[in-house]
Amino acid sequence: MNIENKKQFATILLAVGLGLVAAFLMSQYVKGSIESQTKALAQDYEKKSQAQTAALRKEMEIKNRELHKQMQAMAQQQQKALQAQLANLPKGEVAKSAAGMPTQIVDSTVFASITPPGKRAMTILIDSLSAVGGLINPGDYVDILADLQVPHPQDPLEKPLEVTSVLFQNIQVLAVNSNFKPVGSALVYQQQQKSRDLNVTIAVAPEEAGLITFSQKYGKLKLALRSPAEKDTKALQVAAWDSLSDYVLDKQGTELNLPKQKKAERRESVEVEEVEADDLPFVQIFRGGAEL
Repeated sequence: MNIENKKQFATILLAVGLGLVAAFLMSQYVKGSIESQTKALAQDYEKKSQAQTAALRKEMEIKNRELHKQMQAMAQQQQKALQAQLANLPKGEVAKSAAGMPTQIVDSTVFASITPPGKRAMTILIDSLSAVGGLINPGDYVDILADLQVPHPQDPLEKPLEVTSVLFQNIQVLAVNSNFKPVGSALVYQQQQKSRDLNVTIAVAPEEAGLITFSQKYGKLKLALRSPAEKDTKALQVAAWDSLSDYVLDKQGTELNLPKQKKAERRESVEVEEVEADDLPFVQIFRGGAEL
């Protein structure tokens, strides 16, 4: 190999080496650029998320302050009205309670003041999916359904019967978790949907409060959202195989093929009703020897 060939070979080796170095440097540059862009995107997303959370928190604080001011104004008005009544009493006469003791003007708490008269505020723990998927708001009205384990009517030792029924209708929602003022915000609904369970506070009659507690002990409660324009209640059947079959046959014209056991139970109940009807006492009336 002469000197000229050696020079050419050395030039080629140098070019290949420089190309490898350039490729390595380029790969490092691309890698660093991707990492920096990824980090920048992550920081931008975190800033946006923090900004949304801060905006929601600020909105909730503003609305809670407004509600607090409204409730304070209502309490002051009630206090002034009571003081005016006391001022109109004859001299020497003091307002007394039912027990005969002097009454004391006490500011009502904020939440108690929004509980309707004659109702009781009670809170039920219900999973988000059963609470209309979390899409409920204070001020809404709901129907309360229950999946109950009912003891067997003939043998209490038998497996309980599973029954689904609408227990109460047109029940007012007072609060969802700690929020007791309507908030029409998608962020609030999103947070409620992400929550596994919700504390839903409702306004019920005293007797209904006990029945709801009993039903929750022996079953699972669900909520069905009502239209604000609908206030009436209806007499509804208990959801069972026979009521479902009758409904589908009446509305769709389709007869469900119930299991044999279900058909036998239904036929047996009809036979029992017929026997009981035959055993009822009756009176025959005769006139002139002829039966009327």
